[in-house]
Amino acid sequence: MQFLPRRLHTRLLLAITLAMAFGILGLSFWTATSQSRQLLAARQQQAELLTRNLAEGSAHSYVLEDYAALDHFLRHSMGLPGVRRVVASDENGVILTDFTRVSDSAEPQLNVGGGERINVPAEPSASLVHAGTMLVVWQPVLAGDLLGWLQVSYGLEEVAALQRQIWCNGIIFALAEVVGGIVLIAWLLRRPIRSISRLSGFARDLPQHKGMTLPVERFVTEVQDLGESLNYASTELCRIEQELLELNRTLEARVEDELAKSREKDALLLQQARYQTLGELLVNIAHHWRQPLNNIGARVQENAWLLANGEIPPENAMAAADLIMQDLKQLSRSIETFTLLCRPALPDQVVLPSDAVKRAILMVQDSYQQAGISFELKLNAEQELQGSLQDLVQCILNLFSNARDAVVAGHDAAGLIRVEIDVEEQKRLTIAVSDTGGGIPPQLLHSLFDPYVTSKFRTQGVGLGLFVVRQIIEQRFNGTVIAANQDRGAVITIAIPLKQETV
Repeated sequence: MQFLPRRLHTRLLLAITLAMAFGILGLSFWTATSQSRQLLAARQQQAELLTRNLAEGSAHSYVLEDYAALDHFLRHSMGLPGVRRVVASDENGVILTDFTRVSDSAEPQLNVGGGERINVPAEPSASLVHAGTMLVVWQPVLAGDLLGWLQVSYGLEEVAALQRQIWCNGIIFALAEVVGGIVLIAWLLRRPIRSISRLSGFARDLPQHKGMTLPVERFVTEVQDLGESLNYASTELCRIEQELLELNRTLEARVEDELAKSREKDALLLQQARYQTLGELLVNIAHHWRQPLNNIGARVQENAWLLANGEIPPENAMAAADLIMQDLKQLSRSIETFTLLCRPALPDQVVLPSDAVKRAILMVQDSYQQAGISFELKLNAEQELQGSLQDLVQCILNLFSNARDAVVAGHDAAGLIRVEIDVEEQKRLTIAVSDTGGGIPPQLLHSLFDPYVTSKFRTQGVGLGLFVVRQIIEQRFNGTVIAANQDRGAVITIAIPLKQETV
């Protein structure tokens, strides 16, 4: 419909004028057809009557075989209106005389032939044939018996002229109606179009005119309804905008309140996870200190008994004291390692990933060995990171804790936690922690890092470890954490972009 004009009033003018034009042309066609049929019927009756009279008048000449009188009679008959040709023949179709003329005002011409024949009807009765613009009437010449035939051709130029005249009048009248209709419709639509244009401009600038109203013109119902609707829309837009402003003010306060609650909740979750990690560290400290403390206690008791009984010289007592001091220094170093997580995080540190992994392994190695779990560290490549050593150690400890629980729940007598550090295309550093605990249920893979989500084989904790890992890696290292299953268990990969900006 792209060929139609876009303006409604132009389409209306076009539709009405075309409808009027087609209506008038249709009426002209119907009138021309009807009147031409009536005129043709009258011409047929006139032709049949005239031909019958000519046949009766020619019968005497046929009987006497006076063909000169027949020529004279037929020549005189050619003067009748509408007659274009008269042919007289005997009963076998041999032409006796043949007169023609091109119009009513022309003189008839005798066509001289040499015994030519025409095809006459088989039955001796009158017949009529409509051939183009000619009406041909066959009339037998009878005088008891069939004497011959008359073929009279009548011109139908009057019928064609009548049709042309009616068509010309219809076209002229249609054009006049089209012009008059366009003028009348344009005059009737002038005020509505002007009002609609004004209302359209008001609607187009409604955001600037909100709250304002226009005077409504009531001479056309549709224009009145449109004006009242726009005025209602303007006032409603102003009211709704005020409500939205008020809602935005309250919504901003609610959003700030919810954000504060969310931050507080995240902080509590992180603190809870840190307390859980510290609790596990206390267990590891107990495992780590038990043997050195036993050694120190045994040496002190042994040396005290030997000194009391005089069975050990003073120089040997000093050597025993040196061994005790070495055990105490080892305990002091372990205290430094374990208190790393209790210190405030320093985000601007230069962190070596392998150092964080080794520190985490040192913290839990003794207790994990008692559970039959060993560690394997594979260092393919690494680069320094900018961030907090405490945060990275806590993340790795949480991954170790999840791996240990999986191995213990899977009853693997020789469990293995494998850590692999690599650099992918100099773009990001990855730390992959895998275990032999049987893997993660597929239905938990998509929500594994949500808070309080834990798999059925987890026997410890409340499902915060992996959530804390994701929070720390995403917020403080600008990295990602993904989980997947491998042949014997799960693998969780930390990916940190190199030269990332600290958060």
